[in-house]
Amino acid sequence: QNADSGKTFTSKTDGVVFTLPAITKGRIFTFVNTATDGTNALTVSPNANDGILYANSLTDNKDIINTKSTSKVGDYIVCASMNSTDFWTIVDVQGVFAKEA
Repeated sequence: QNADSGKTFTSKTDGVVFTLPAITKGRIFTFVNTATDGTNALTVSPNANDGILYANSLTDNKDIINTKSTSKVGDYIVCASMNSTDFWTIVDVQGVFAKEA
């Protein structure tokens, strides 16, 4: 929910999917993988009407995934709505994150 903007969410359980709320301007969310190296895929999913801009590429209604095989404890991703109501922008990242095909 947008009321959770500014919060950090963590996961040490494999397969957790965090779903971002419908986008409004000025929101920011941080997601951190706290599991042992190589044991946890962490997925961030936009609302069905929104996209994610990552690595100079915009995807619509596609997830960003901290892949299990490359995951390290402390990997994180920060998603912000900046000035857009159409897509989230990845403003900071540590670790290997892949876009859903």
